[in-house]
Amino acid sequence: MILKIVKALDKALDLLSNWGLAFSGILLLAMAVNVTYGVVTRYVFSSPSVISIELLKIFLIPACVFAVAYVHRNNRHLRVDFLFNRFPPIVQLIVSEIFLSVSGLCVAYVLVWKGWVSMLYSYQIGEASYAIWAEPLWPVRLVIPIGYGLLGLVMVAQLFHGIGSLVAGKYKEAESS
Repeated sequence: MILKIVKALDKALDLLSNWGLAFSGILLLAMAVNVTYGVVTRYVFSSPSVISIELLKIFLIPACVFAVAYVHRNNRHLRVDFLFNRFPPIVQLIVSEIFLSVSGLCVAYVLVWKGWVSMLYSYQIGEASYAIWAEPLWPVRLVIPIGYGLLGLVMVAQLFHGIGSLVAGKYKEAESS
């Protein structure tokens, strides 16, 4: 029963983190098109775009935040292994799967909490950009608690997998091979 729940959670997290990465890629593509548009209007037509820089600011935060869960879930982040690989497999498991998950979960919690507070405050005061079209900023601020909430769920899943591997003794398989 518990294994079915864990597998369903893993499947949902894979789907959500892949969606986040795809959304980030679309936003990066939109940013590239936007920069090209801004350069062409400025240097070819001598008429700089009013909204080009604002759109870049709006797209940059979600593009970064939504990709973080995928990067962590698939272990695609940077890691310095020259010292870490010298430890026994059980220490590597405890540090990488348990300690880092708990500490990352604490950071994600603070980012979700403070991001939510910031978004609510921005909504309540009607905060808008200084651009000519004065777009509201609360939707951009909402991205932070959503993206780091997903990262927190990924950290919880990693913590459960780490504890399961520790209990099952899977680190011993790495010692024998």
